Amino acid sequence: MAENNNVLVTPETYIRAECDRQFGTIVKTAGGLNRFYHLRSITPLDGQSIIRMNRDTLYSQSVVDTSKGATITVPELPPDRYVSVELVDNDHYCPCVIYEAGTYELPQYTKYLGLFVRIQVFNPIDTDLRKDELDLVHKLQDQFSINANSADPLPEFKWDSESLQALTLQYQKDAAQYSSVKGMMGPRGQVNEDTRHIVVATGWGLLPEWDAIYLNYDGDHDYNICHKATYDVPDNEAFWSITVYGSDGYMEEENNIVNSSNVMPNPDGTFTVYFGSQENCGDVSNRVDVTKGWNFAMRIYRPGESVLNGTYKLPDAVPVQ
Repeated sequence: MAENNNVLVTPETYIRAECDRQFGTIVKTAGGLNRFYHLRSITPLDGQSIIRMNRDTLYSQSVVDTSKGATITVPELPPDRYVSVELVDNDHYCPCVIYEAGTYELPQYTKYLGLFVRIQVFNPIDTDLRKDELDLVHKLQDQFSINANSADPLPEFKWDSESLQALTLQYQKDAAQYSSVKGMMGPRGQVNEDTRHIVVATGWGLLPEWDAIYLNYDGDHDYNICHKATYDVPDNEAFWSITVYGSDGYMEEENNIVNSSNVMPNPDGTFTVYFGSQENCGDVSNRVDVTKGWNFAMRIYRPGESVLNGTYKLPDAVPVQ
């Protein structure tokens, strides 16, 4: 596929152009249509392709030609592990997210459809457990299958790359005015058509908010001082995680995650997270290392009502005395 053609990208065509670009990348990586590319390892610090990546899940990705009918078969899944299959069409709508085993007919809103499998990784920073954990996830990944009756090659990429990139950068700047991405991803007729281009530029393939909520925190704290905050467990039907980033949005420390599989709760069911080095914080549970300009994202998968309606709030982190 050519990467630089001459059809100018406008605000009206931006979403389709970016989806064409993303689909092309996935097909190239997978080695063709109607087949999965499985990410097999936890995101390494020196292999972060975009900002604010996570280590909570391993991904499998595919683009399917649905024009003559296609199905995805989801294997039997462990009851205690989050697994989802997100469908993203060529206009960046999400018709549905699949959570149960079975064979599903894929919708034909657009000829080409993206499939994104997410499988939870328990305690991803525990190197002693990681091999067995990844072996289990890999076996699950290999059991997903696609059956499609057509494999027409993607059309040649027709969009002008410079105008596409310029709009992406502009929309990424515009994103600062929004406190959340609510309403920016979901099925046709259930999204905000005036704002959904923002998430295409900043988080292409993002799950709809009823499938995952992302709460960001940036307290502008001195990283040389240990801070702590105590949290209620967010209402959810799957799991939650906190991932710490540096000022540029990239993970900078290996010890950067507290989640529902490795947290040490308080007697009352809350949990306290310590942000700082062991030297500054001492030998405490739920401690994450931080760097200058640290911030974090709390991801809540299959969030409950208090998260969806905004009553669940993140407290401010305070210095440890």
